Amino acid sequence: MTAPLLQVTDLVKHYPVKRRTLWEPRRHVHAVNGVSFDIARGETLALVGESGCGKSTVGKTLMRFHQPTSGTVRFDDHDVFSLGAGPLRRLRRDLQFVFQDPYASLPPRLSVASILTEPLEIHGIGNPRTRLERARELLNLVGLRPELISRYPHEFSGGQRQRVGIARALALEPKMLILDEPVSALDVSVQAQVVNLLGHLQAELGLSYLFIAHDLAVVRHLAHRVAVMYLGRIVEHGTTDEVFNHPRHPYTQALLSAVPIEDPDERGQNLRIRLEGDLPDPVDLPSGCAFRTRCPIAQDRCAAELPLLAGDPGQTRAACHYASENALLEVAR
Repeated sequence: MTAPLLQVTDLVKHYPVKRRTLWEPRRHVHAVNGVSFDIARGETLALVGESGCGKSTVGKTLMRFHQPTSGTVRFDDHDVFSLGAGPLRRLRRDLQFVFQDPYASLPPRLSVASILTEPLEIHGIGNPRTRLERARELLNLVGLRPELISRYPHEFSGGQRQRVGIARALALEPKMLILDEPVSALDVSVQAQVVNLLGHLQAELGLSYLFIAHDLAVVRHLAHRVAVMYLGRIVEHGTTDEVFNHPRHPYTQALLSAVPIEDPDERGQNLRIRLEGDLPDPVDLPSGCAFRTRCPIAQDRCAAELPLLAGDPGQTRAACHYASENALLEVAR
């Protein structure tokens, strides 16, 4: 059996909170709490959840933009967290990041030619002429005209800028991309174009994706598997079809009920599940199941015992003591 390209085991990331007095005990923001998953070669795993659940922190910690509190990450059989500066730089040729806001992530004073050739210069690949040729190839690969290479980021639309960001990530021919909400800042029509581009690139180049998003409609068209996060933990994990058609965790059911229905004839059949209250304070998490403070089917056991991801191998796993496809729907009715 082929080993996964990426293996994440019990990843934890806590951020210290500044103390108001010298006598106050040290507190931490529990951004990520024991996240585990793997991604095969050529596969897309979507990491979804509402704002503040820790999904972007997972992606940035995998890249070591943030140092982990604990846990292990293996990429292409390398222990990412134990690598020194030199080996880490070499590994990043194979593991690249695409940011949410292309306007903020692209240097405004550099032309597209400089943006796309800079990774090649840093890693000592080619000469000025071959780097410029590679930059033109990358623009063509992401659906932009090569003659736009002399322009600056502010001269492009949002969708075009994101294509430039994707082209930059592909410059070093990586094996995997971490996509941090790559279409959330774009118009709906442009989102579809970028998602189709990502699907085409994956098929052509054999890329693996960690696709971080909160838009479940986008995720369904691209992902092979889905992991749903809530307050730093994965609460449901399974194939895209299983998670969308037979969600087991109450939080996943509520998220899916909020997805807009395209067919007008089916809109009346969609039962909207409304969750009461806001996310708990990540500095002071509730005992047991963190979702219990908003869950209509919570019981005493939920406050006393932390639910773990459970389920048969190869099927959807849910971190809920009372996981059932219809439990929350029955309460909502």
